[in-house]
Amino acid sequence: NRLKSFEIFLNKYPQYLEKVRLLMLTVPSRSDVPEYKRLKKETDELVGRINGNYATVNWTPIWYYYREMNFDDLIDLYMSSDIAMITPVRDGMNLVAKEFVATRIDKKGVLILSEMAGASKELYDSVTINPFDLNSMADSIYKAINMSTEEQIRRNTTMQKRLSRYNVEYWANTFFKALNIKSKDENEKSAKKIDKSTIETLSKKLLKSKNRVFLLDYDGTLVNFHHKPEVAIPTKNVISILNKIANYKKNKIYIVSGRDKYFLDKNLNISSLGLIAEHGHYIKQPGCEWKQNYSLDNKWKQNLMPVFQDFCDRTPGTFIEEKNNCLVWHYRKTDPELANIRVVELKTVIKSMLSENLTMLDGNKAIEVTNADVNKGTIINSIINNNNFDFILCAGDDISDESMFKALPNNSISIKVGKKSTSAEYFVKNPNEFLKFLESLLNK
Repeated sequence: NRLKSFEIFLNKYPQYLEKVRLLMLTVPSRSDVPEYKRLKKETDELVGRINGNYATVNWTPIWYYYREMNFDDLIDLYMSSDIAMITPVRDGMNLVAKEFVATRIDKKGVLILSEMAGASKELYDSVTINPFDLNSMADSIYKAINMSTEEQIRRNTTMQKRLSRYNVEYWANTFFKALNIKSKDENEKSAKKIDKSTIETLSKKLLKSKNRVFLLDYDGTLVNFHHKPEVAIPTKNVISILNKIANYKKNKIYIVSGRDKYFLDKNLNISSLGLIAEHGHYIKQPGCEWKQNYSLDNKWKQNLMPVFQDFCDRTPGTFIEEKNNCLVWHYRKTDPELANIRVVELKTVIKSMLSENLTMLDGNKAIEVTNADVNKGTIINSIINNNNFDFILCAGDDISDESMFKALPNNSISIKVGKKSTSAEYFVKNPNEFLKFLESLLNK
């Protein structure tokens, strides 16, 4: 594929004849295997044909070496090359790509890398190609040749930083952390399904209380998810239930959402309702103006936005939601099989780029990056600690709500909407069941 794409490049961009040379190193391996013999024969013939068609007295387009090379000579080869074209159709990690980047002492040079190589998930600033699209590969050579020095330096600087940070030690620590998280998940108590008996018990607790707070997530808890987030607005029934809770003098109620403050203001304009936006970055007490809880530097979005955008370009049905302090990649409308592949890829890339003050939330058909010090648990702690509540009910549906459940004091009521691994005490199947539960509780 590499040779065929180079031939297309020479034919498509004749201005580079006698100016560009492909140096191809093939290390002998399993030469007694028939399939390998056939592949070598095909390669030899292809190199001969291209050189025969394009070579001049002073220039041969392909220098072809079929031999082993010691590591020192290989480093020299890396350093003397302007472009590395690594295009496997199926591969594991591919350390050659990483070695090439590591040798760029002056930060110059361009890496063209197959998306089939494992390293492409880390070396995201390479020129990524589909090894089955020969015309695109030819165009990538043209792009690499014409890439500005500034752009080369920017890309290699980013990749080198990532390689130095995302090393074997980092991988091992990440692996053991994942094992610990899995162990904790398996040891979590099973949430109990809310039934008539539960409603009776909780109703009695509600009636005995004098100072209550309801802490409710929005998407997936009060309303069903929608392909277009802006369409997931509260129904009349939701507004009616929230009004009933908010207008009773013994109650306080907060919507603790990942949504931005503009959406919450527009769709939940209830004077006695507290609103919390972007997982705790902003809070609006009943009858008050919005207050920003944290003053943060959001320059990190400039680095991650191109990554999110590229994944959108390569994954039909996905889109980006940008909030003041968060970036969200939504894949609700995407083919599930493709989505599963892209999610793994994106999470790998993001993990390699995150600084200590950022965190990634794996939400409901969405990947979100936000500040690590800000979460729903932190903000509800400040609410609970400043009041003497004797009845606390908290409900949510995804991973961002787990921080709320874990922050709750003893004797609180925690409800997971959806049956997933959770630290909540109870669960209901979906938002409709949760709304019926709230209605039953209020009617009691």
